[in-house]
Amino acid sequence: RASCAALDCCGIGIRAAMHRVARVWSPSQASWAQLARIRIFLRQPATATATQRVPREFAVPEVDAFAKDALFGESQIISTKFLGQSVLASPLHPTFGVRIDGCRLAELMHDPPALATTLRQLLQSQKMVVFSGQSELEPEAHVALCKLLGGSAGLDDTFSSNHAAGLSEEEGGHWPGDGGGGGLALRPTANAYEALPPAVWPISNQPDRGTVNAGDGGFHCDGAWFGDHFRYMSFLCRSQLSHGGGHTFFASSEALLRALGPEERHFLAGVLVEYTDRMVYPGGNSINPSGGRPTVIPLVSESGTGADRQLAISAFLDPKYWRRVYLCDAARESSPEARRRLFAQPFWRQIVGDDSAGRRGGESAEAMSAGAVQELAWAEGADILEGINVRLGPEGVGRPDSAHKSLTLSMQWREGDLGFYCNRTLLHRASASTQRRESHGEPELRLMHRISIKGGGTPPFYMAPPPRHGHVHAE
Repeated sequence: RASCAALDCCGIGIRAAMHRVARVWSPSQASWAQLARIRIFLRQPATATATQRVPREFAVPEVDAFAKDALFGESQIISTKFLGQSVLASPLHPTFGVRIDGCRLAELMHDPPALATTLRQLLQSQKMVVFSGQSELEPEAHVALCKLLGGSAGLDDTFSSNHAAGLSEEEGGHWPGDGGGGGLALRPTANAYEALPPAVWPISNQPDRGTVNAGDGGFHCDGAWFGDHFRYMSFLCRSQLSHGGGHTFFASSEALLRALGPEERHFLAGVLVEYTDRMVYPGGNSINPSGGRPTVIPLVSESGTGADRQLAISAFLDPKYWRRVYLCDAARESSPEARRRLFAQPFWRQIVGDDSAGRRGGESAEAMSAGAVQELAWAEGADILEGINVRLGPEGVGRPDSAHKSLTLSMQWREGDLGFYCNRTLLHRASASTQRRESHGEPELRLMHRISIKGGGTPPFYMAPPPRHGHVHAE
């Protein structure tokens, strides 16, 4: 598969690519011209979509100083109050996020409703908040904070509960059914999980401390590939690399989509992605949360409610999990009600997976859906999805420049950082440096505790019915 930039490097002109797409999915010149404009946009340098601003939640702050911050560049630091505590706050990125220094969260848990309300309001406006200096929080306290934020929706334990009784390599610790032979992925050892609450998923560079190789294959919102888009996510940095690296990239998909024109957003709203039924981390672990059922997820979905409703990227942009990419005019009506009607259509049972009579008979998606759904050639579909990864960077991941920085935050976690962010509006991916296991010949540990926080309003998706069962599951 070639990304947009790779197409140019290989000498394949954009016009040839446009003609190839036209033959695959649309007879109209206007349609493939739209795709051409999207590709052209994805190659352009990014421009800032918002000026750097102080958090709206901190009313009438006193400006103490302007300081050069090694992590965030020239940042405005303000002195203000957080639930009565004196703190310093600084923006993480021009378009989202705030870092708060000096907050003692453990002391604020005596008033759970006030803390939960303030956190939700802060996340609604800023999308991401990082509290420095929270190393003293035990895993149980981290879980309690996340339960406060999620309320009745609760926490997810899909990832951690799948390997609470993990085995070491010497004990033959492989997940069954991962493809057979030597390609099976190792499960993390039991040491990584045995002392943690079920909701905590340890992510590390050392397999005896947590899951390795997690989240570095493409930008994504967690849970998207199996149709359970978590509302919020939380990371607590327990140990960080001492010689640089170990950062996570965050990007506002809302800002990316706003930078596109109406026609381009309209086109992308019609893109649907079919995903595999399991996740495998090379050298790490494998989970199968959908129970062997492939899913279809819209590339773009509505996020938020009322005046805050915006389009955001809802797909998982890691090619390891893509099966097919579709175009569907009906999907461009992006309201949740319209999407539910679409995914309740019976033709999805024929299109999705490989076991239907239509698939076995070699029928096209267009034929099986009576023209409602068209399947893109693999290279063309992957080009659209990888184009978003390329657009968001970072350098060395499909692009040689730093133009992505107006949309993307390179988050260099500090030990003791506790972060919360809106999973449905911010995309993220791990940098390759998160897996560096030694520096100057000495072992190094990077350890993050991740908690997934559920919530209503999951964007509608399609999940194939269970094997040998006859009902359609439309969420």
